[in-house]
Amino acid sequence: MARIQRLDPTTSSRIAAGEVIERPTSVLKELLDNALDAGSTRVDIELVNGGRHLIQVTDNGCGMSPEDASLALQRFTTSKIRSINDLPTLATLGFRGEALPSITAVAEVEMVTRPAEQPEGVLVRSHTSSAPQVHAIGCPVGTRVRVQRLFSHVPVRLRALKSVAREVQLMQELVAHYALAHPQVTLHMQHEGRRLLFAPASTDLRQRLAVIFGQELAAQMLPVSWQSLDLSIQGAVSPPSINRATRQRQYCWVNGRPVRSPLVSAALERAYGALLPPGRHPVAALGITLSPTLLDVNIHPRKTEIKFLHERAIFVGVQEAVEMVVQRLAPATLPWEEVTDTAAWQAITVPALHVGEAETPYDLRSVAPEGAAIQPLTQIGNTFIIAAGTQGLIVLDQHAAHESLLYESLMTAEPTSVELAEGFVLHLSVSQYNYVQRLQTSLAALGFQLEPFGKETVLVRTVPTILHTLLRLGNLLEAFQEAMQRSTSQSSPEEEREHLAAALACRTAIRAGDPLSTAQMASLVEAVTHQRLAYACPHGRPTHVTLSLAELERRFLRLTPSPPARGQGEE
Repeated sequence: MARIQRLDPTTSSRIAAGEVIERPTSVLKELLDNALDAGSTRVDIELVNGGRHLIQVTDNGCGMSPEDASLALQRFTTSKIRSINDLPTLATLGFRGEALPSITAVAEVEMVTRPAEQPEGVLVRSHTSSAPQVHAIGCPVGTRVRVQRLFSHVPVRLRALKSVAREVQLMQELVAHYALAHPQVTLHMQHEGRRLLFAPASTDLRQRLAVIFGQELAAQMLPVSWQSLDLSIQGAVSPPSINRATRQRQYCWVNGRPVRSPLVSAALERAYGALLPPGRHPVAALGITLSPTLLDVNIHPRKTEIKFLHERAIFVGVQEAVEMVVQRLAPATLPWEEVTDTAAWQAITVPALHVGEAETPYDLRSVAPEGAAIQPLTQIGNTFIIAAGTQGLIVLDQHAAHESLLYESLMTAEPTSVELAEGFVLHLSVSQYNYVQRLQTSLAALGFQLEPFGKETVLVRTVPTILHTLLRLGNLLEAFQEAMQRSTSQSSPEEEREHLAAALACRTAIRAGDPLSTAQMASLVEAVTHQRLAYACPHGRPTHVTLSLAELERRFLRLTPSPPARGQGEE
């Protein structure tokens, strides 16, 4: 009997569908591509149970005739190309004729569509185990696609999905990307009747930025407009003072196609150069327009990546376009100058971090016996502080040490707060808002007072005293996001407080790469000598390394020093 057998059509189609349809976001992307290719000016999206039960996309585009609608669900049927020779000049988002058939292989699909010239529309139903059914139906011009029971016949793929909140978040990010790339289209998205995003059509990119990033950030974004003979770059980037710990808020689209491009990200950050602290990334929304013959959009099954034929030209173009905007800003806007201001740093660090002074100090006695001071000598690589006492050396990782000190103060001190003269507003995602509302007790225990201030928005009234001059809008949002990702439904209130304190300490501590003055180094070293410092920060990075006098003697082969012989001097 032959060991190699041909798979039956049902099995092979579901395996092939997995290359295109990985999760609900994949379905939504393919339906959005089709809606936009149809010339729609409005697209409505409705989700149920994170897309598992329903993904519905309704557009007012050109619609399809009964003949086209019945063919659209079959594999490799498309109106976008006629032969392989059309790929180099492709101007549409979808093109390979595999999206709808791949969806029908893993879900139940219902499509209602009508072109303007037809008096009635057509209803096409396709089930994973039966042939498509076609019926005449009355409906408006355009197309509505309902995808139900996604992965119900592929349980392995269903179990691999993230939580409902996470899947909704991914789809919301996807729609936000399309909203930036196509501001001329109205996009409306809701989940189980609750609106997640509404982006009215607009010719002003700043209005669309306000929908995606919030009014406050959009108002500070810097417009980018750059043109060469065959390349155009339009959009907006954040000033260096506004940055993030990840590239999640960097959106790029090429000829209207939302893509991920490491090349563009690298060029973008090269443009900022030393204006950004290490490990920080700008916020950006950049659209690139060039001839379709200069790129390949057919290198990824889900069409999320592309290849530029002249990568060097794209890199230089993006770098120059952004440099023209950000490099002319004055150095005074460097973001870390606010954090490392000597007066503010000492006002927060020294008094607040001396709360454990009455306790047994962390083991520095081999380096600094009672009464002996440790003096900072220098900073290496703007990351490590070298300090010396009469009994040896201590090397501090400035970020990990400061983070550990802030964490201990947040967790052990009685919560004291500073009331802000003007509370600041946080615009949150749905999941972030729900998380913040759930953790009001833990936030209050740390010294925060937050109150609702509109839809998915909160007003911060008070902040912990220890973080008063260190906390910024951006790092507070990042701390909430990090703590939320570490939180589970089984986390106790004390564990939630630990997650929050660890995230806040990490986001507000001085960073590797921050240059410190002698006074600032002395302040940190002094705080360390008066506080029980853990060996590792909350994220597991060592805070310090000690080299005692005995260790130095051993390394310099002075293990058994003996008096010099008579008449001889020491070497």
